[in-house]
Amino acid sequence: MLDFNKLEEIIDKFREELTLANRSGEEELNAFLTKHNISLEKEKTCYSYCDIGNSQILIVGNLNIQIKDVNGICKNLGIDPNRLVYVSYDEATNYPFDNLRYSNKYSDIIFGAIPHKGKGIDGFSSIITYLESNASEFPNVIRATNSNELNLNKTQIKNALIKTRFYKEVLEG
Repeated sequence: MLDFNKLEEIIDKFREELTLANRSGEEELNAFLTKHNISLEKEKTCYSYCDIGNSQILIVGNLNIQIKDVNGICKNLGIDPNRLVYVSYDEATNYPFDNLRYSNKYSDIIFGAIPHKGKGIDGFSSIITYLESNASEFPNVIRATNSNELNLNKTQIKNALIKTRFYKEVLEG
């Protein structure tokens, strides 16, 4: 094990080499990074390889709109309504959200009004904060809000669908 002074000396040397490579231009910087097996690309999450085009969108909460109207919104946006899966307000409390960890079945989860407490949320204040706090492990979470209140009405569903990874990557691509 290195003593503190030797470790500091190595860190300073590394910092000097990095600074010089950075000042010398992109080619030198890339050579330095490659030499030390360092990548500046964003860390890939479980969803970076998800087949978004074949995934589904989970809508969770109390719907304040009829399913036929949601289907109409989907069609207007170019989304196949069969891509949507619904979990009602009452089902949300016992829904096994933890089963979605590292799952490619869903690209996005849209939340409306739901109970705060849920199954397996490890002491978090709500299901949504649990999923958001572990974002790299779960599908993209979208809050359908109306004046800062979760609400699955016509406008909020449309706005939420436009924010989905599916819409952004497949339809806007």
